[in-house]
Amino acid sequence: MSRKTGGKVTRRGFLEAMAGGAAWLALGGSLGCEPSAGPRASASSVPRERAWAFRTRPDLRPPGIRVTTPAGGVAPGYVFCAPKNGPDEVGPGQDGCLILDNTGQPVWFRPLWREDWDVMDFKLQRYRGEPVLTWWEGPHTGYGRGEFVIVDEAYREVARVRAGNSYEADHHEFQITDQGTALFDIYGRTSANLSSSGGPKDATVLEGIVQEVDIESGEVHFEWHSLEHVSLAESYVKPYDYFHINSVDVDRDGNLLISSRTTCTVYKIDRNSGEVIWRLGGKKSDFEMGPGVRFAYQHDARRQADGTITIFDNGNVNVVEQSRGIVTIQPGS
Repeated sequence: MSRKTGGKVTRRGFLEAMAGGAAWLALGGSLGCEPSAGPRASASSVPRERAWAFRTRPDLRPPGIRVTTPAGGVAPGYVFCAPKNGPDEVGPGQDGCLILDNTGQPVWFRPLWREDWDVMDFKLQRYRGEPVLTWWEGPHTGYGRGEFVIVDEAYREVARVRAGNSYEADHHEFQITDQGTALFDIYGRTSANLSSSGGPKDATVLEGIVQEVDIESGEVHFEWHSLEHVSLAESYVKPYDYFHINSVDVDRDGNLLISSRTTCTVYKIDRNSGEVIWRLGGKKSDFEMGPGVRFAYQHDARRQADGTITIFDNGNVNVVEQSRGIVTIQPGS
């Protein structure tokens, strides 16, 4: 699920602004969304954890969501989901983009009609000063090999963003910048000589790649490769997926923050040269970690307005530790 936002554009405000041209996907009335023009899809009751059914849209079957703790004192806005249930024997309902209210009832749903594809990273962003919905879609693979979709406040598709230089975009990250570009990650298969560590000379390695692409033209403005700046020795896993990039963010000075899950490190990268400015966490951290302080296999490293960095700490793999959100006090900027 994506985070709620208390900023200037809330999910509720976005949906209120949407025109009726795509109301065939909007659910209303008893489902709790605000009035809008166009036809309505009336809903039947849905058992917990079963798919919804709509009398006027029998082709739509968003999965039922059970809310175990009612919302109280939460940030305003709707909750965004990208359900991936798989075949019906695994879980009922269709895969796709789903917006929910705080009771778990659907407000908007766009199914993904291809059963062998997934939707990921569904969220609200701004493009050219206007609110847009964005998501990744692509086939089931061991890592993302798809493209990003942008739709406007009338649910009309305005752009599809693809990786350049013969790569395919991964699903972990898609950030639209104020300059009309998009930052995203790629998993690039490449050959590497691992003979120095007892491996083969012609091993296949997945490296982390970051691209910044002009949304309108598709021109690649920036491309960064982890193997050019981060050695295999920094990883905590076998070399094949040694970096496992999972988030990219623009720091306050315009440089980049990149999270690598399998090196357990957040890297600050010079946006011009690509060089590593500093490392937070991992085997070569440039910052002393206090007693008991640690994070491992993290996701979603973001610089906040107050200067702190927030991280989703996955904890140690195969160890009974609860995942958590953490805030780090990082003096460098």
